[in-house]
Parts: sequence; structure tokens; C-alpha cells
Amino acid sequence: GWDCREASCVILARPTRHHGLFRQMIGRVLRPATGKSDALVLDHAGAVFEHGFVEEPVRWTLAQDRRAESPAQISRAQHRAPALTTCPECTAVRFEGRPCPACGWRPQPKPRPVAVADGELGQVDHQRRVKAHTATIADKVSFHGQLRWIERERGYRPGWTAHKFREKFGHWPARTDVEPLPPDAATRAWVRSRQIAYAKAIARGSP
Repeated sequence: GWDCREASCVILARPTRHHGLFRQMIGRVLRPATGKSDALVLDHAGAVFEHGFVEEPVRWTLAQDRRAESPAQISRAQHRAPALTTCPECTAVRFEGRPCPACGWRPQPKPRPVAVADGELGQVDHQRRVKAHTATIADKVSFHGQLRWIERERGYRPGWTAHKFREKFGHWPARTDVEPLPPDAATRAWVRSRQIAYAKAIARGSP
């Protein structure tokens, strides 16, 4: 029965699932009065997440088997309207996916994962077909020598060159006593791509 129209701040320190009781509590500060311009609700019980904002319309009823309800809050419960959440900057209550009305913080969309697949570049003709490149014996000998150079340059164990040659061409090299050749940019890029692929496989737990 307490009545003070000039009251402009109410502290909710108890939760309730009854919408009528929630409206009754906040109604203490919603009454107009001379010189009164606003009302502040300090919700320590999280009642706003259960019943919605104070200014949202209410569907009242006199039926004994029904209770007052908020259409907006019902839509949120049925995922037809933005849910209520708190701002990560100022903790004010806001709608999900919308800027914060208190501090202006805006949600940032999450970056989409980028699918990465290993592959080889190839020449494409006008029919959008990739022309198959058949490595010649000279190509293989040159690549083998460049791998040998990188093996010595980086101090890799003997056998690294042969394994990389097999990874590139699908078979073991015919010779092992090849002369090291200074690697070109393409060969170094290929070796680097294999190292990156190996590191990703280790990170996934499937080397």
C-alpha cells in the first residue's frame, strides 16, 4: 500500500517468475508526478531477463486461469525476437545483435573459417580444364639437385631429399649421387608449402 508518486528509483533485490508481481514492483516508480522526468530500475535479481523491459506493452487479462504476459518476451522465448543480454563494455542490458543504447558498443561479426586445401598450380585452357604437366627426366634431375642443395644448406638428415622427391613425383629417385644445384624460388616455395602442411597436420594431431 506504499504510495509516493515522486519516487523515481526502485531496487529489485528479489527474483520473481510472476509477471504481475514484477509490474507491481516497478510500478511504484512509474507513476507521473510534478517535476518527475524519468524512472530508474536497479535490477539486482535479473528480472528484466525473465519479463522484458519496463516500457514494453503488457497483455493484461481478468481470466482466473491466465496471467498477464509480455508479447515481446514471449517472442524472445520462441526465438522470433532478439533476446536480451548485457553489454561487454558497460554491462547495460541490450538486445542481442544490436548496439548498446548506453555506451554505443557495437557487436562485431565473427570471422568465418577459411577452408584451406593443399594443391598444385596448373595451366588452365579456355575450356577451364587443367592441363596435366608431365615432368621430364631433366625436370626431375634438376629438382633432385635443388633438394640436395637445401638438405645440405639446412643440415637435414640423409634421406630427406629422397623422401621429398617421392612426395613430389610419387616414386623414389633413380639415383642418389646427384650434384647439388642452387634452388630457384619455385622449389623453395614448394619445400616451404610442405613444411606448412606438416605443421598443420601436427597441430591437428594427425601427422
